[in-house]
Amino acid sequence: MNDLVARITPELRAQYEQDGVVFLPGALHPQWLLLIELGLERVLQNSGQIKHLFYKDLPGEFTETIRNFEVTPEIQRLLYDSPIADAIGALVESDNLWLYSDEFFVKTGGECERTPWHQDLPYWPLEGNQIASMWISLDPVPSSECLELVRGSHRQTLYDGFNPAEVATDPTLPYYGEGYPRLPDIEAHREDWDIVSWEITPGDVVLFHPATLHGGGPTSAGRKRRALTVRCYGDDVVYAERPSTTPTVPLTPGLSLALKPGDPLRHPYYPRLRPLPEHQRV
Repeated sequence: MNDLVARITPELRAQYEQDGVVFLPGALHPQWLLLIELGLERVLQNSGQIKHLFYKDLPGEFTETIRNFEVTPEIQRLLYDSPIADAIGALVESDNLWLYSDEFFVKTGGECERTPWHQDLPYWPLEGNQIASMWISLDPVPSSECLELVRGSHRQTLYDGFNPAEVATDPTLPYYGEGYPRLPDIEAHREDWDIVSWEITPGDVVLFHPATLHGGGPTSAGRKRRALTVRCYGDDVVYAERPSTTPTVPLTPGLSLALKPGDPLRHPYYPRLRPLPEHQRV
């Protein structure tokens, strides 16, 4: 058993169930961070990989890329070889583990805007309890610029997502516009919410439930924050429909033709990480 998995204790699982988020300092070896950095460099140089811009053409613009695993050997090696999948599997108590998606958030221009408050789960076509995301920063981050989360919110209301195309106008404008209540303006009323964040040293990780309200802090002048989020799920996760007004994220054409609500979420869109596939074994 590796050191990271050994840190997933019953007490940590209980905290995750209660708070929807746990923090593990010094969790990843520098070599895994180097692999992430090499993968990010490949992604940014890959003209075929779509880069989404938040606050496009505005001073606070930053970049997001999703599903890098499929086109980036370094991210494949990271998720097959590192203890990331083992730790998430131990946290959600599933020996079988699949990758939902991976996503880079790249704030390198200085004075980038914050990532708006939201929950991930409404964007995703799935339901279940055995699911968690790991957030990894390649850069030192003060707590004021870190990922921020509302403790315990995964056990409360599930809100509509924000509309990425309208974040500069109003970061609470709904993504679907039906099926879920509109996001509250958390940033305008921070004192009403149990918000947690940490001062980050590279190698620290944050594990959180996708129904936990969260948002990324802004970056100040002269600072950068390059972060990778890895989302994995276990046996009990099933396909679920979302409002038809807008596609789920990331785009998965054909998924609704292959699966019906309640079916186990098994599809080539979501590669199995554990047990390690036969073709990845030495």
